[in-house]
Amino acid sequence: MKNLILLLLFIPLISFSQDFRKMSFGQSVEELKETYPATEFTFEEENGVAIFSHEDFVGGIKTVVAYLFLDNSLKSGFYVYDEENYSKSSDDRYKDYKKISRFLNDKYKMKDDNTWHNDSYKNDPNRYSHAFAMGYVDFLETYRTEKVLIRHVLQKSDSSITHVLGYSNPEFAKQMYAESESDF
Repeated sequence: MKNLILLLLFIPLISFSQDFRKMSFGQSVEELKETYPATEFTFEEENGVAIFSHEDFVGGIKTVVAYLFLDNSLKSGFYVYDEENYSKSSDDRYKDYKKISRFLNDKYKMKDDNTWHNDSYKNDPNRYSHAFAMGYVDFLETYRTEKVLIRHVLQKSDSSITHVLGYSNPEFAKQMYAESESDF
C-alpha cells in the first residue's frame, strides 16, 4: 500500500464545485461520513496520512475508491481499478484504460505523457495494447489547474499491473513530491 500511496500522491487533479466525487478538498473525515452514511469504509493510516476506502463499480469496472486525508483535510481521492483481478489480461486492462480515458477526455483536455521503454510500436496506436503487454510502455495522461491535479495511469511492473485515476490538491501533490525527493 505504501508504493500505491506514493504513486497516488503524484497524481494531477481537476476541480469544480466538487473535487472528487461529492467531496471538495479541505473537507473533513466527518463530512465524508455524512456524505456517504451508508458506506462502510476501510481505514488505514501511514505517516500521518489517513486513507478511507471502499469498493464500488466505476465505469463498469470493480474499483477501490479511496479518500486521502492529512490533518483531517481531504487532499486527494483516487480510483484503483480491478486491483485484485490477477487473471485479467494486459489487453483487457488496456481496454479499461482507454474506456476511462474517453470519459476523462469528454470532460477535460487530458495530456498524454506516456513513458516508452522500447519505442518499437510508438508510432502504431493499433499496437499499443501489444506494446503494453510486452512492457514497452506505461500510459499516463494528466490534467491540471490551480485547484486540481488529475493523473490517470496504467503501468506494468514485473508481473503487476496498476490502473489508477487520482485527483489531488495541487499544493499537496507538490508538497508530497518535494518530500519524496528529499528522501534520496
